Amino acid sequence: MTEPVPRDNRPGRAGRGSVLDSPRVLWVLAVVFTVAAAGSLALVVVDLVIARPAAGDVFITALNALAAFLLWRRLLAQTRA
Repeated sequence: MTEPVPRDNRPGRAGRGSVLDSPRVLWVLAVVFTVAAAGSLALVVVDLVIARPAAGDVFITALNALAAFLLWRRLLAQTRA
């Protein structure tokens, strides 16, 4: 059997946890969740127009909007710092 290759632990190399600190990744996620919240809100409106229960869609809209808000806030905090 062969020995596993040792990992290179250079201090200049970004780890996996630092991916969410990238402004580009935060921007993409913020846009994706904003679009998802807008689409969910459109589904809530359609549900109300056709007289269908909208509770599930309202819940998903709230979750998407919360995620978008937190991501935009984190992105803005990073750009200000």
